[in-house]
Amino acid sequence: MDTPGTTRTTTWLLGLILLAHLLLAGMYSLSVPLGEAPDEADHWAYIQYLARERHLPRGPELTQAKHPPLYHASAALIAMAAVPNVGTLDSRLFLRSNPDVSFRAEDVNTGAYGYNSFIHTTYEAWPWRPGPLAFHLARFWSVLLSTLTVWGTFHLVRRTFPREEHRPLVLIAAAFVAFLPEFAFIGSVLNNDTLAACLATLALWGGMSIFREERLRAGWWTPLALGLGVWAKVSTLAIWPTVILLGGTRRFRVRNYLALTLPALLLSGPWFLRNQLLYGDPLGMALVRATVDQRTGPWTWKDTRWLLSGWFHSFWGKFGSAGHIPLPREVYFLLGFLTLVGLAGWGMAFLRFRQQRWEMAALTLVPVSVALAIWRYSLVALGTDQGRLLFPALAAVAGLMAVGWLIWVPSRWWRPATWGLIIGMAVLGVFGWAGVIRPAYAPPPPATVPADLRLSQPVHFGPLALVGWNPGRGPTLYWQSTAPIENDLRVVIRFVGEDDRLVWEWKRSPGAGRWSTDHWPVGYIMEDRYPSQRWQHIPAGRYRVEVGVYTFMGSHVIPQGHREPFVTLGYVEKQ
Repeated sequence: MDTPGTTRTTTWLLGLILLAHLLLAGMYSLSVPLGEAPDEADHWAYIQYLARERHLPRGPELTQAKHPPLYHASAALIAMAAVPNVGTLDSRLFLRSNPDVSFRAEDVNTGAYGYNSFIHTTYEAWPWRPGPLAFHLARFWSVLLSTLTVWGTFHLVRRTFPREEHRPLVLIAAAFVAFLPEFAFIGSVLNNDTLAACLATLALWGGMSIFREERLRAGWWTPLALGLGVWAKVSTLAIWPTVILLGGTRRFRVRNYLALTLPALLLSGPWFLRNQLLYGDPLGMALVRATVDQRTGPWTWKDTRWLLSGWFHSFWGKFGSAGHIPLPREVYFLLGFLTLVGLAGWGMAFLRFRQQRWEMAALTLVPVSVALAIWRYSLVALGTDQGRLLFPALAAVAGLMAVGWLIWVPSRWWRPATWGLIIGMAVLGVFGWAGVIRPAYAPPPPATVPADLRLSQPVHFGPLALVGWNPGRGPTLYWQSTAPIENDLRVVIRFVGEDDRLVWEWKRSPGAGRWSTDHWPVGYIMEDRYPSQRWQHIPAGRYRVEVGVYTFMGSHVIPQGHREPFVTLGYVEKQ
């Protein structure tokens, strides 16, 4: 069998890595419920707006309008190919906010909260109806872009280390990107960071090709990738200095700088001109400030620790709509050790790979430039502690880590080390899907009603029956499906004072919205627990507890044998 360094094996291994990433990102995409990724509902709103209005939004009417539209416009075109009316679809059919979402694992573990920001009904199930179909098609565009990023990473690192014996570095770097859990996650959902990473990688590959061969033709696509990168996300500007310096070639010809810079500026310039005309500055910071949570205090060392910690954890993998579903702590410890090993090894590589020092310095400059740009933005906006913001530098980081890891291994052991690292990254990527994402959104197991909490006579709200309740400090209800439920049924629980005045109420999907009622099989029992924090603010006193059921965006379901929509369960005392 050929070693990982030979050309034939390198070719088929790259194909295998690309296919594996395509499948992995596809599994992530199918397993992450719609809207359960950072800003995904906002990105979908942007896509719908462009499909409907056919022009760019002005002002803060859309939170993502501060971003250039290339990703959203291309996703809209792909979605419209199958669903022409994508712009006018009612997203409330499948993007229904969950009032019981929590971003803390300790809350979710109580059963009173869920990880999901939206209620996911059978409307999202296969075969997909128009709305989910358009959403998934747009997501598949992200999957293709992320796969292209893996391919670009391979070629960037191959250009950086062109010698045949260094091919294992190339494969490790490609596998790093392909199986990085966070990149598989972001590369499977609606997010413009995927296109930004793709175009930045292609631009870096082009710049390195020009540097290596000392002719512009070797990276002819570089100005195009730079200019379009700005139309994907303005943060890709951070890679421009490195690419342009590389593209000047070793002879540092001024005409090469101009040949790269002028077309890229002409291509990206209309976006900056539009911002200048509408908002008074090329970057449109007035609009940015109107659509983000702004930082109000000075930067401190505590903020630096927060930013670095957030980058580390969410670069490797933190999932969910707010990045609130982490990998296990033990996995982060292992990844932290591997990161330190890689960084130390990268320093050693400067001493060993003397002929590639300029190329290696360029790879180092990329993440440094991107990190500084995000830090500068962090002085204005909150919520920048997200590793996906570093993805324009992902390919360079992959090359850095590949060299940093393999430098510790004697050359005679490179073959098993390469296989081990590729397989290890693949296991990590699959674990992020099978061991973290799928369990986070899995339906809760059926509950058992304690004998002392079971009602003597269940209360039937159509096919949904209340079979038990526990007043406790936080009321707990037990619901059972007595027949197939076709609707997304919601529960209203409320406290009424002795003067018949409504003091408090809460509306929710039973079980904190973790599994909508139209999914329930007949006989399924859901424990519907309410945290006491919800009603701690009400005055002390004795309150009547009432419960009702209604269909989402519909009317109340009158309980069997009753004339009014609400049924009295008992009384609670608030001390």
